[in-house]
Amino acid sequence: MPRSRDKGPWFWRGMIGAMVASVFGLFAVAAFSAPPAVDPQTNCRMDRKDPAHTIILIDQSDPFGPNDVDWVSELLDGEARTLPKHGRLTVMQPNAGRPFDPVRLTSVCSTGSPDKANPILSNPRMVADTWRTQFYEPLVETVETAMLDTVEPASPLSEALYAIADRADFQSGQRNRRLIVVSDLMQHSGAFSFYRRGADYGAFRETALVERMPALDGVDVTARIVPRQNYDLPMGEVKAFWRAYFRDTGATYGSLN
Repeated sequence: MPRSRDKGPWFWRGMIGAMVASVFGLFAVAAFSAPPAVDPQTNCRMDRKDPAHTIILIDQSDPFGPNDVDWVSELLDGEARTLPKHGRLTVMQPNAGRPFDPVRLTSVCSTGSPDKANPILSNPRMVADTWRTQFYEPLVETVETAMLDTVEPASPLSEALYAIADRADFQSGQRNRRLIVVSDLMQHSGAFSFYRRGADYGAFRETALVERMPALDGVDVTARIVPRQNYDLPMGEVKAFWRAYFRDTGATYGSLN
């Protein structure tokens, strides 16, 4: 019966190499799975690699009533719940005094939606409590306060859209960009006003604003039209203007009533 051979030096060297590789592999897994550093005030990633960014532009040229606040709150709730962890949600308003400098009400990132919590890897109740107190409730309070307390004398929508597209955190390199416009869609500024020229896209193309059209390639844009008792123009004409406008920006555009 042949004797078993003693394991030679190459065997032990191979074993040592395998163990070293395993240790480095464990360190690599730990490094890649470590949570990103975040800003404690906003919960946004310090490396600015937002997994998603939704901007809601709320036009307050006319007062909002309680029903308006309710459906905007529902809209906000849906958008907040669908954001991935560390996804950014920014709320802005057109600025009548400085049309190309819209007001930023808030810009915060989700701590992780309770709707997406994994019951095996996390405590869903703790996830829900953190999301509600650190992200959702402050967000809703900021928006509702602004809607009830502020009325702007004009609606420089095109100017605000240009400024939004120019934001450093809303460029083409960013993933999953969404833009939601909450407005009666009546563009009204010194550069171009529906009240003076109508919803005439050809006339708009003759103004200086055409040189500052927003670049929204790859952005999913939705208009949530605020109901008003009286409109100065047929809504069909207004919708046609914005369809042409967003087509020229490169956005993917849809309108909701």
